[in-house]
Amino acid sequence: MSFISGPRVRSLALVVALIVTATPAHSQGWREFQAGALAVASRPAFGGLAIGLGLRDRGRTRLSLQVAGGAFDEGTAAGRIEAVWNFLLDPQRTTGVAIYGGGGAALSTLRGGRLRGSVLVLLGLENRPGSRSSRFVEIGVGGGARIAAGFRSRVRLPLR
Repeated sequence: MSFISGPRVRSLALVVALIVTATPAHSQGWREFQAGALAVASRPAFGGLAIGLGLRDRGRTRLSLQVAGGAFDEGTAAGRIEAVWNFLLDPQRTTGVAIYGGGGAALSTLRGGRLRGSVLVLLGLENRPGSRSSRFVEIGVGGGARIAAGFRSRVRLPLR
């Protein structure tokens, strides 16, 4: 049975649907937008630009969905979707750099239009995660060695 079997695709689709349709609850503190670059060293290698939306609670966790478009190493078009959960070690920091870790699932296009799913594990650095905007860099694995860098902009959600 391949990784992209029916139950796994349905599970990934459910996670994506929950992230996209989530509404702010009492404990959620930020809605985030992010943009940046993403590269995956695999066969074939992938590089591209990514955008994403995230929900961060008042504690230490962030749920995000990212979509990347780019190209394989030989120049053909490619795409990648990532659903990620992050655990922030110092989420209220308004100066300096904070560390976070995370995990999730990724779905990548392959040559010939096939799809490949993979488990994603990452470690990141983010400056000023407690402010309205920040920059980040991430390294990890998920379908190959992965690196990402970009910026996040966030809006505090009102309490209900």
